[in-house]
Amino acid sequence: MAKKDYMGRCGACIHCDLSSGYTSCYSTSFKCTRNNYTVKADEKSCSRFEQASGRNNEIIAKYDK
Repeated sequence: MAKKDYMGRCGACIHCDLSSGYTSCYSTSFKCTRNNYTVKADEKSCSRFEQASGRNNEIIAKYDK
């Protein structure tokens, strides 16, 4: 299975709460604290994207099951 690239995606945004992840039907969703809805870590980011410093592919992948 190919590794996912999270850079520039929802998972790399400061508004994506990685600790809020829950898995359903083999897909993990996270809470977006800015828009108050759920997102996938590899989902295309919205216009409010803000890069979280220190967050890289390896860190995000630990939460995205």
